[in-house]
Amino acid sequence: MRSADLTPLARDVMKLPASMGLVFFSLVIAFMLCVLPWSGAWLLARPDFVVLVLLFWALHEPRSIGQGMAFALGLLMDVSDSMLLGQHAFAYVIAIFGAQVLRVRILTFGLGEQTLHVLGIMMVTSCVMLLLNLLLGADFPGAAYFISPVVTALLWGPANWLLYMPAVRRRRGGDAS
Repeated sequence: MRSADLTPLARDVMKLPASMGLVFFSLVIAFMLCVLPWSGAWLLARPDFVVLVLLFWALHEPRSIGQGMAFALGLLMDVSDSMLLGQHAFAYVIAIFGAQVLRVRILTFGLGEQTLHVLGIMMVTSCVMLLLNLLLGADFPGAAYFISPVVTALLWGPANWLLYMPAVRRRRGGDAS
């Protein structure tokens, strides 16, 4: 029977909390990636980097990142996308709530199973945003609307790797091997 501990990397590396500078700059970079001028087919497949990084930190730093931060960043995304004020905020809060409820379960699994959980959370987030748009009278965008949550979930592995790297370096005194 598998123990309920975290993955070996998480046990060794994430015992101490991540620096607030790392959390802040990762969220700033995620926001900047989201506000790039995406167009055409790339706009349909644009991953939601902000919610991806929020999910990572909500899972690994639950005392630092929560629903309040998700709400604030959601409002920022609403303003930057010129969307209904509160639409992203509502969806992000639901995503972070789902991550908080499933936190221990998600962290118990390996990267593949974590990706499936993130896909589920991203699908719920996208469905919430779609429902809000439909209630406001927008037309159904078609099945292509669900490309973005799949691409975002597929980026869970690289996001884990990138966000763990600075933590590994900091915890091991500069030796990132």
